[in-house]
Order: sequence, then C-alpha cells, then structure tokens
Amino acid sequence: MNSQRCLRPTADPIPDRAVSGTESAVTMQSRTKSKKRALRAVIFLLVAALLYGVLTDVLSVNNPTDQRHIRGFYLEPKNSLDVVLIGASELYTGYCAPRAWKTCGFTSYPLSVSSAPACLYRSMLAEALRRQKPKVVVVEVNAFLYDFNEKDTKIGLRKWIDNIPLSANKLSTIRELVPGGQRMPYYFRLQKYHKNWRSPGLWGSALLQRLQMQRAGCSLTKGLEVSTTVCTDDVEPKYLDMSAENEQTLRDFCAYAQACGVKNLLFVRFPHRGMVDDATVLPRMAAVVNDCGYSFLDLDTDAESLGLDRYHDFCDAEHMNVFGMEKFTAWFGQYLTAHYDLSGPHSRRTAARWDRCADFTDKLLSACEQKAAAGTQACFDEFSPEFRAWR
Repeated sequence: MNSQRCLRPTADPIPDRAVSGTESAVTMQSRTKSKKRALRAVIFLLVAALLYGVLTDVLSVNNPTDQRHIRGFYLEPKNSLDVVLIGASELYTGYCAPRAWKTCGFTSYPLSVSSAPACLYRSMLAEALRRQKPKVVVVEVNAFLYDFNEKDTKIGLRKWIDNIPLSANKLSTIRELVPGGQRMPYYFRLQKYHKNWRSPGLWGSALLQRLQMQRAGCSLTKGLEVSTTVCTDDVEPKYLDMSAENEQTLRDFCAYAQACGVKNLLFVRFPHRGMVDDATVLPRMAAVVNDCGYSFLDLDTDAESLGLDRYHDFCDAEHMNVFGMEKFTAWFGQYLTAHYDLSGPHSRRTAARWDRCADFTDKLLSACEQKAAAGTQACFDEFSPEFRAWR
C-alpha cells in the first residue's frame, strides 16, 4: 500500500516587484515625514529668530534722545546729504539743519551722540561714509578735550553701537573698542536689555517716535533739541586739555579720513559759554589738525563777533539755547557756503521734503522763542506734545 505524503498548502510567493513597491512606499512616507519635521524645525527657528530680532530692536533702549538722533540719520536717502556733522550734544543744540537748508540751500545732518568719547569718532565717520558722500564733513572737537573714564566710555559706546545696524563697521568697532570678555552683550543686545520689558513707558515712547519718523519719512528737525533756558549766571572757565592719548586718537582719526579719501574735513570748536581756560590748548589742537592736512576753526572766544550774547544765547556753560542756535546756524551756514562748493542741484522731491522740514522747524522755533521769552526753562524736540498737530 502506497502511502501518500500530505503536503500543507503554501501561500503563493509575493512577487519581488510587489515587495519592492511596498518598501518604496514605506521609504517615501518616512522621507516625507522627515521633510515635514525638518520644515517645521526651520519654520520654528525662523519665527524664533524673527521674534528675537523684534524684541531686541524694541527693548534695546538706553537713551531715547540719542536713539532718535542716530536712527533719524538712516532715514535720510543715500548720498543725499551735502554736509555731515559729527560730534556730541553741542551739535544737536547749536546747529539746525532745516534752517541751514532754508537760508543757504544745502542738506545736512548732525550725526551726534551725547558725551561721545573721542574713540567713537572713527566709527561715526565710517558709518557716515557708508551711506553718504558729503561734500564736507564737520567735526566738533569737544570730545578730544576730555579723558573719559572706563564707565563713561562704556556708556558712550553703548549709545552708539546699540543703535547702528549690523555691518562690518559695527563688528570692527566692537572688536576694537570693547575688551574681549565683554563683547557678547554687544553682539546679542537682549542679554543686556531684556529687563526693559518692565518699563513700557521707556521702550514704548521710543518705539512710537521711531514709527512717527518712519511715517514722516525722516526726522523733521534732523535731530534738533531746543532749549528755552536763558543762562545769565557767571560761568567759570573750563579747565580742559588735550592729553597725549587724545592727540594720538585725533591723528589716527585724520589718518583714517585720509585713507577714506575725505578731502574736506573741517574741525570746529563750537562757541561755548564756558571757554577753555588755557589759551594754548586749542592752538595746539589746530596745529595737529593742520599737520594732518585739514582745517581747524576755533570759535571758542569769538561768540560776540558771531553775534552771540553770552548772557542771552546760552542755556548753560556748554550749549546754546534757541536764540543762540538760530544765530549760530545762520553764521555757520554762510561760512560753509563761502568756503566749500555746496551748490549741487537737488531734485524736486528732495527740495519738497526739505521744505516741509523747514516749515515744521520754523513753527517749532517760533513757539520755543515765545516760551523762552515767557521764562520757560525746558528742552523741546519735534515729538513734544505742543507740536504734534504740525507733524
């Protein structure tokens, strides 16, 4: 009897092509999920970076006055300024760019930082030349007469560096002027200013002013600060000198300007009510400037010959008030047009924009004159509530 072997039925083998197709589908799904995860990660990082940038920009406020002076400079169209002025508070209290446009026909902007140390001037010139091709650069020399301590230098650095956009100049300024172990908060400002969220009045008002300037297309007064205080008290002479360090900084600055091809660089000592006590200091500075191939204009003792009254046109030992600023702007504007060719043509659009600034500034100055005559002792700017209706 033949035995028969029982064979269990087996499933039909899966074709190789089908197996391959299944594996491909699984692989494709896996790859799709990986791509989606990567895309989500990229989007998250972009949003986080954007949020970080916005928070940094909004909260990084240390001095609202200096911030609007500096930020207003970047609203000026590229290569539109005939004159750029560099210096400290003497500029934005003693010189009025819209008035110079109205009376002399040239465009200008005082790029200034209050209590700016001399070491900043090279960076300020670099930033000015990065956006403009001025026919003349004016430098107010007060910073070269002071030896700033480490704390005051750091304050000046922050007011400048924290308000200029990222550029090769900003990075080199940080590397050159900030010690190695202290640079990180300059690169990542939120590290220093993150607690400002507790002070919405500080960053909120600064942000509002910036938005108003952007809406207007510029700073309507070009950073002007107007004092209505009339100082009639006697002021002691200023015991100032040019140290060896500041002399070297001045020479280095001139060398940098020459390397940049700046031909018309005018150093000026603006009129001060508190004159320099040592009569040899400013002539020595002038000799250094002349030795470097540039011009020096010493107006320290010339207030009266410029039409300024030391008991009416100054608000303190350092700064002119509304009356002095108007007189000095008229004189200095005429001086610049007489010594430099500032007659280049301006487009209708540029002229219309500057005419608007001049009209607004005229109203502001007229109101400030009335306040000064009435005995008001205060400082006003284009964002003061009294002038809101004229913007």
